[in-house]
Amino acid sequence: MSVHHSTTTYSAMEAMPLLLFLALLAVPAYCLQSPRQSYHLELARVDSVDTGSLNITDHELLRRAIQRSRERLASITPRLYPTRNRKVVAGEAPVLSAGGEYLVKLGLGTPQRCFTAAIDTASDLIWTQCQPCVKCYRQKDPVFNPMASTTYAVVPCNSDTCDELDTHRCGRSGSEDDDDDDVCQYTYTYGGNSTTRGTLAVDTLTIGDDSFHGVVFGCSSSSVGGPPAEVSGVVGLGRGPLSLVSQLSVRRFMYCLPPPASRSAGRLVLGADATAMRNASDRIVVPMSINPRYPSYYYLNLNGMSIGDKAMSSSLRSSMNATAPGTPDPDPNPNVAASPEPVSGDGDGGGGTGPDAYGMVIDIASTITFLEESLYEELVDDLEEEIRLPRGSGSTLGLDLCFILPEGVPMSRVYAPSMSLAFDGEWLKLEKEELFVEDRESGMMCLMIGKTDGVSILGNYQQQNIQVMYNLRRERITFVKTNCEAMTH
Repeated sequence: MSVHHSTTTYSAMEAMPLLLFLALLAVPAYCLQSPRQSYHLELARVDSVDTGSLNITDHELLRRAIQRSRERLASITPRLYPTRNRKVVAGEAPVLSAGGEYLVKLGLGTPQRCFTAAIDTASDLIWTQCQPCVKCYRQKDPVFNPMASTTYAVVPCNSDTCDELDTHRCGRSGSEDDDDDDVCQYTYTYGGNSTTRGTLAVDTLTIGDDSFHGVVFGCSSSSVGGPPAEVSGVVGLGRGPLSLVSQLSVRRFMYCLPPPASRSAGRLVLGADATAMRNASDRIVVPMSINPRYPSYYYLNLNGMSIGDKAMSSSLRSSMNATAPGTPDPDPNPNVAASPEPVSGDGDGGGGTGPDAYGMVIDIASTITFLEESLYEELVDDLEEEIRLPRGSGSTLGLDLCFILPEGVPMSRVYAPSMSLAFDGEWLKLEKEELFVEDRESGMMCLMIGKTDGVSILGNYQQQNIQVMYNLRRERITFVKTNCEAMTH
């Protein structure tokens, strides 16, 4: 077994002892050192370049983000609820590649080349477009040339690393003078017609001033339905073995996203500095749930919803055990959370009937939140009772539930209740500014929540001004309200 560098085969990579070399082939991460410190990265919005050069309005930026969220949702549902006769492929990520909203800049190869990637908490694979590109989308960064990197090596198709993706085959690396057919070729499907294909490889990844050798990534030679031109690839932060956090053995990470209107960059912290304020009164800690069908997702068990201090009723309350915030706890031991059914199972449900119908996926790459249809319809009914404004239609932002604002009155001056989500009995409160947006072109106030016939999704609009900290070792997620614009490196 060997690793192929460019078009030449190196036995044990010349200087590496044979036994050590063979042992490294058996694990997903080839020769990664443990992180020596924390890594602070700026999260730029995908449209940030256009914002300065084309003077795009806040309204248009938000409309674009909402449209990308809907395109992303269209690919999530069939992946979470496939037909019974269809094989579930581990190499498929149930998200759309064009859905990335936040970008990071990394270095790849030796000498390093700039790699602008969309971060994605709902997929695993790290990939970028590579030369020779047979069918690629246009990107602003120079396309990565693996032949110019002295640390680039392809992954053999008979390795355990290649087996991490079911949709792989043995083939050639794509180089014209390479006649070796023992190279791991992958197809990674994101939904609909969005796919990326290429060679699974290893190379040096640089974060700030630190380099990690032997990071597994996809060197894509064909991408259909790709991201915007500002993006040259994707960095998966999911729970699978090929994600960035898994390969770097990161035990926790945290991000903080400012409100969209601020146009400020967000922050991503990997490693020990990824902490959340401990003494905050609104800090909640929620255990992660697992769906065996898609173990890469960060699932939360949604077991309660309320509008203001009133719990949502009807069928929702009969299937959930959380007590609404501000109401007496019927449990004789208030320190013990209710124990609803765990979010797990075969995932064949939909429309509130499946075993994971009330699970919620945290998705940084989707702007708006989506609720399972029965929950959404009940939310709409309750909001109509609370908000004494007429319903509107025809939102130029593409949102569904809107209320007509009085002429000359901004959204900031009208009443709208808060909404709380209970995750295993811990309540996350969302204020009006985290739920609604003013559609100035239509003169309406619109809810930044849509409906889905699949699993619910917590989008990044509802995560604004919140430290979201993922503790991967303890399998829990912490939410703390804060001013993300005030965060510094």
